[in-house]
Amino acid sequence: MTQVWRDVTFAHWPVPVAAVEALLPSGLEVDTYQGQAWVSLVGFEMDELRLRGFPAIPTTHRFLEFNVRTYVVGPEGPGVWFCSLDVAQWLPALVARIGFALPYDKGAVDVSHDRSRIVWTVDRTWPERAQGSLAISVEAGDVAPVSEDALATFLTSRWRLYAKTRGGRLVTAPVEHEPWPLTSARFIGADTGLAAIAGLEVQGDPIVHHASAVHVRVGLPKLLPKRRAKGPVTVWFDDDCGVCSASVRLLMNRTDSSVTFRPNRELDDAALLSVSADAIVVTAAGESWTAIEAVATILDRSGWLGRVGAFGLRLPGVHALAGLVYRWVAANRARLSARLGLAAGCQLPKSTS
Repeated sequence: MTQVWRDVTFAHWPVPVAAVEALLPSGLEVDTYQGQAWVSLVGFEMDELRLRGFPAIPTTHRFLEFNVRTYVVGPEGPGVWFCSLDVAQWLPALVARIGFALPYDKGAVDVSHDRSRIVWTVDRTWPERAQGSLAISVEAGDVAPVSEDALATFLTSRWRLYAKTRGGRLVTAPVEHEPWPLTSARFIGADTGLAAIAGLEVQGDPIVHHASAVHVRVGLPKLLPKRRAKGPVTVWFDDDCGVCSASVRLLMNRTDSSVTFRPNRELDDAALLSVSADAIVVTAAGESWTAIEAVATILDRSGWLGRVGAFGLRLPGVHALAGLVYRWVAANRARLSARLGLAAGCQLPKSTS
């Protein structure tokens, strides 16, 4: 997919490494500059969006985007991890969520120009409410080329993106563009609510940059292999959920002795406890699997028929579709439990804990 990014505005803040680590899935590590992690607010106009060899995509070939990103090292090298990407159109948001597993959000995104001032504002309406803004100045006295600046290169010369599917698999895609026509700029002000809601609180004035335009090519997304669980595994589930508890009762009769079931309230890992509010979690030897990958891991230990099911769930197309179904069931599990009359975990046999 090719595109042009215009009027690109960057604001970069240092943040604690531990804060970024808490956001990342297994398989990614924080990329640091001289031991420091970073988060960036980035606003730009997306233009000439098209598949290679085809005309620009009607109605969505030109729109504004504002993202929150941080910097990681993954199985295929350094890259970018997006905490959020805000746009005003539903179509690019849904296509990017499904095709690239990127956390696109829907809301109003605006940019205004007043002489040398560039002001970005975001009012997110889906999937949750959030606001943010960024204002910089690009007066002649404020700007200077930064092509030789090592930190600026670290923050902007990124040639790969990483994301995570609803099923827990890492996705990566290459990003190519010519060297940035990057200049420094002067920071005026910002509302960093979008970074805060992602879990990254920032302080002080950021480093700001601006670039007029770059031509970009984003390659096809690729699912990265997930290590299989070895040895005993623990399945953590919401025992207040009838659908979850009924699933566990069914699985208890089919899994082998290497599988232990425990309620998620007993988890002592804060990050996994947060994930387990909306997804089943499997842990083994310091590693974890969630959602569809967790289901596949359990099926691996459920006889030959379960292993066939696990193989099918890991196929890219099936994996993506199963992730959507899983998300819908998870979001509606209370209503489904009530409608189906399913008992919660308090009525599970004692051998589950």
